[in-house]
Amino acid sequence: MYPKIKAIGLGIFFYVLCFFQLNIHCLAQHHKGLAPSTDKHWALSFQTGVSNYFGDLTKSASPTAIDPSLSGIYISGAYEKRFSHRFILRGEISWSRINGDDAQTADIGTFEYNRNLHFRNDIFQLSALAQIDIFPHFGHYTERKRVTPYVLTGLTAFLHNPKGKTTNDFGSTWVDLAPLGTEGQGGEIYKPKYNQAGLAIPLGIGVNVKVTDRIDVGVEWVSKYTFTDYLDDVSLHYVGDAHFGDNKLGAAMADRSQESVAVLTGEQRQVPDEKFGPGEKRSSNNSNDGFSNFSVRVRYILSKNRPPKSLSWLHKNNEFYKPTLHAEKLEKSTHEPSEFMKYKDRYTIQNLAINTAGSERSPYFYQDGLIYTTDRNDRKHFNKHYRKSYYNFYFAPLHDLYRNEQTRPIAIDSSAFHHHHHHSAFQIDDHHMIATLYEADVPHLEVAQHKLFLIDVLGENIWSNIRELPFNNEHYSISEPSFSRDGNTLYFVSDMEGGYGGTDIYVSYKYNGQWTYPINLGEVVNTPGDEVSPYIHPDGTLYFASDGHDGMGGLDLYEAYTKKGIIFAVANLGAPINSTHDDYGLILNSVKRTGYFTSNRLGGKGGNDIYQLNVNGINLSRMLTDEHENLFTIEAMKLKGKVVSKDTKVALPRILVSLKNLETNALITKRTDENGNYDFDISNESNYEIFPSAFGYKRMKPTKISTVGVFGKDVIEKKLVIEPLAQKVKLYGQVTNKTTGELLKNIELVFISPNEDENIYVKSDNEGNYTMEIDKDKKYYFFVEEKGFLEKNYQIPDLSKYRTVTSMKYNIRLEPKE
Repeated sequence: MYPKIKAIGLGIFFYVLCFFQLNIHCLAQHHKGLAPSTDKHWALSFQTGVSNYFGDLTKSASPTAIDPSLSGIYISGAYEKRFSHRFILRGEISWSRINGDDAQTADIGTFEYNRNLHFRNDIFQLSALAQIDIFPHFGHYTERKRVTPYVLTGLTAFLHNPKGKTTNDFGSTWVDLAPLGTEGQGGEIYKPKYNQAGLAIPLGIGVNVKVTDRIDVGVEWVSKYTFTDYLDDVSLHYVGDAHFGDNKLGAAMADRSQESVAVLTGEQRQVPDEKFGPGEKRSSNNSNDGFSNFSVRVRYILSKNRPPKSLSWLHKNNEFYKPTLHAEKLEKSTHEPSEFMKYKDRYTIQNLAINTAGSERSPYFYQDGLIYTTDRNDRKHFNKHYRKSYYNFYFAPLHDLYRNEQTRPIAIDSSAFHHHHHHSAFQIDDHHMIATLYEADVPHLEVAQHKLFLIDVLGENIWSNIRELPFNNEHYSISEPSFSRDGNTLYFVSDMEGGYGGTDIYVSYKYNGQWTYPINLGEVVNTPGDEVSPYIHPDGTLYFASDGHDGMGGLDLYEAYTKKGIIFAVANLGAPINSTHDDYGLILNSVKRTGYFTSNRLGGKGGNDIYQLNVNGINLSRMLTDEHENLFTIEAMKLKGKVVSKDTKVALPRILVSLKNLETNALITKRTDENGNYDFDISNESNYEIFPSAFGYKRMKPTKISTVGVFGKDVIEKKLVIEPLAQKVKLYGQVTNKTTGELLKNIELVFISPNEDENIYVKSDNEGNYTMEIDKDKKYYFFVEEKGFLEKNYQIPDLSKYRTVTSMKYNIRLEPKE
């Protein structure tokens, strides 16, 4: 029996290990953002019902082999916590009474009838149960489904004590069976007494029905498979009366076949002709015992979490929202309409070619282009219920946008996002994005909470390893992130409690590697209306949209004024950026020459469109809205210079030179003239990269040219140096004895470059020949350590002056020792 016990113990250990690893994995996956938003509430439950046993005193060791007439009482209480949309962990304490009686369940004349055993057992249990809902629950606990079926499993630890009822001769009372050793347990030649503590694996199904916001009622059936065969005090074989000696009670309880009256029912029974003898079987099967509980349960939710707000601006742009405009705000404005027109000549805007009859929104700079979201017709991400596509991330190159050329945007590989759809994204660095995502496939919810996720960028259009940020909450949205240039300040939008209105802008600071609790930006920025789409420019200026400040109607775009890091005023950007419709989500390049924003104004292609903003004149302060003091306009300039070879210092004619505008990603390529000169048209307030390229020359790193802050200057000159590729020369010949002229076979030579950064090992063949490749521009020497020859350095010819030579014969003559 000991090997069996050890095997059972190992089985339990591995089951527990796998079970908790699975649960931990589920929770870890949830925290990485793979599970949609769910109210993680606590609850209490109470259950009562019946218990039934299956084992040696039933027709088979199956949960279905039960006799309702022998059902016992079942009572339990549980404390549970929901961890995700499907997973609940339950801690439960319970009591089950199970019964068995051959006289009531066996047919006359059968082995079981002749055996005439019975028992009663009170089992006290402590369980850790994992409940998996068949239908997922999303959102607040009040939004749970009316009917929720589930399955559950886990691990149960229990204490049990089987009892049997004695005949009148022994007082007709219930006695503990384990101490009696009814199968010889604990005797000198028999196995040890069985353990009255044990483990069980529960497997069950159930259904909860929502009665009120906090109360569920339901039914549950759970079978518990134990690792003991002694719930009924029956396992192997009879040991005979002689084994018990003077223990008459033990002998009487071990073999009850000769009793003429069934003890539990009091009915007469047929007595078999012979008494069971030592070694004869006492059990009906070789399986372990188990028991089932069928119960009615009442569940009360303890959560104090309030439900999320019904509909804030953050959800206006998802597929469930029907937009409303706020043009009436223009009539209530305290400003004259002319106030919004004073900057109209400073900007020009254009609707981009990437816009469709659907909606495009939330542009942000990414790689060498824009990342944005669109619900353009996409059969892979289609909501059949609403007959339209979900929003998903797309990428378009900036140089196409700047020229406003029609381009086919590239869909971002979103397989890592699982059950989420896309709202907006912000590139932190070359390898990380932070994105606003919301839940997918939740047709019963009108509002899906927005959350922030950190994402790894594996390639230009491949994102992976999604995980949640610590700000996320189940009861309000966190959305539209923007980082400061140093990455230590994060702005975002939220409709959390305690704000000034619908949605407010918050800020958090990184301190000792941790983000501080979100801080409301205050009443200078936030209003009783909605403030959204914050964008912190690299120069520290905050731009945002609001329908609570004086504006032209709907959401308008604003610029914040700061003094010593404190925002003291905001200014409306005015027409043509703002309109009587919703205008939001502005981003600007580093010198504020070009920007992009979202608008649903009239005249677009459909829904929300992305517009390009071109700034015609910029104030020296770099603010878009201040007065025209020190204003200068865009000035035309020339970039001129020569391209020269690094080795010869000679200007190179007909060399390709490329100029890239870093503000627009526009790329222009020209050739140098016959004298190696180049020239490009550029403008002030811009950043450029220039690089030459030619066959036979190295690809040089781009040279950066900046005209930011440069004005009153017509020409900028820059000489470009290009380095030729290292050219290889094939060197070959014979190795001979300088004195005798004898061919030297299998001689090892070591060629070394002048700065000793390169060693080339060469060996002459069986005919004294050698061959090798060396750089034409390096002056090598070599030495030999062969016995009989002088140990000295030998110089080889300088090949750098032979520009056209690709191979050369050079015989090596070694000097012998005297």
